[in-house]
Amino acid sequence: MNQTNSLEGRSGSTETAYELLKRLRVRQLKAMLQENSDEEFADEIAYGLIGNGYKIPETTMELADRVRDVARPLIEKQNGWNSNGKQALGKNQAKKLKQQLDSTIARVMQAIRIEVNREFEVLEKLLEDLPNVLSPRGKVVILTFHSGEDRRVKKSFKSGFKSGIYSAWSRDVVRPTKEERRDNPRSSCCKLRWAVRSDQTAI
Repeated sequence: MNQTNSLEGRSGSTETAYELLKRLRVRQLKAMLQENSDEEFADEIAYGLIGNGYKIPETTMELADRVRDVARPLIEKQNGWNSNGKQALGKNQAKKLKQQLDSTIARVMQAIRIEVNREFEVLEKLLEDLPNVLSPRGKVVILTFHSGEDRRVKKSFKSGFKSGIYSAWSRDVVRPTKEERRDNPRSSCCKLRWAVRSDQTAI
């Protein structure tokens, strides 16, 4: 999502990000931010984006600025920094604040992208179809990048195991090693789960 893009642009979706924000109520946006990106400031950000009297952001730049304005005092308070706005942050504090703000903005945009693109629906359809495309004793491995995806994969594999569709599954999630995280920092959020198709042919 480019920061200068309009939230009204379409990319193969039936609903734009702007239309989504316009349609949702504050409590619905809060729930979406929690489910799609585990956003800890979901309540405050949801109100700050679409609450009473606020103009809905029309571009990704406006969205980022709004999230930054809402999250900044919350992050500062959480870290015990500059809560009264009278004292400048130190260099290291300012750097950490920027990193936390950037991460918060990225999570909000991620949550909106997932909802607009219906990514969870696509994942759930894949999980539903998997038993029909796997050969007996065939193994599926799925790599997820946040807890919303992992919850769905775990639930599907666990249910399939209980019903006899899968003969084994990864009860414990596999995470990247310290060396992998060092070589590829983006792998830090990754979770891997697997399942083995049983010999059962009928579903």
